[in-house]
Amino acid sequence: MVNQGMYRGRAAGVLVLVAALSAAGCTSRSTPSVTPSVAASSASPSPSVDPSTAAATQAAIAAYNGYIQTFALAAQTADPADPSLARYLADPLLSLTRHNLQTMKDRGEVQVGAQKATVTSTQVDLNAAQPVVTIHACLDYSALKLVYKSNHSPVPNSEIKTPRVSAIATVWLYQSGQWLVNNTKQGNDTC
Repeated sequence: MVNQGMYRGRAAGVLVLVAALSAAGCTSRSTPSVTPSVAASSASPSPSVDPSTAAATQAAIAAYNGYIQTFALAAQTADPADPSLARYLADPLLSLTRHNLQTMKDRGEVQVGAQKATVTSTQVDLNAAQPVVTIHACLDYSALKLVYKSNHSPVPNSEIKTPRVSAIATVWLYQSGQWLVNNTKQGNDTC
């Protein structure tokens, strides 16, 4: 999850979605990686929803969940070249995510732990020039820590002050038929 900053103020921006990094370790001490979790969403379609809206919602949530998981895994090794990122992200978010991961790599930082995302609501507009699903979610960064890859010591001033924040993501349907997350931002409240 990439926020418009860097690791939420350096500790949370890489993902508001975008914030995250876990130790792959170059020392003899190894830290197990943690797979991010995505809580089951109550935003699943109901029988009274138009089938195309239901399908769009389901595909967009799958793209968002894939983004959350893929980002966390890439951040655990600070790998901006992770090819899985492009399966779920489009520009400008893809470029921003790769930039943030490269910054982490350049600083020798990785994420330990993984963020959790819970989709709280969706809005679908299939009649827009670019069909879009807007996802509102709660991100939980309480299991995250930013550390130096070389020795697993905490990065100074990287503690997350607000571990649970709301987030808003836009997921567009592209001509390829893929739903891709192209923008995320932090919401106005905690959750």
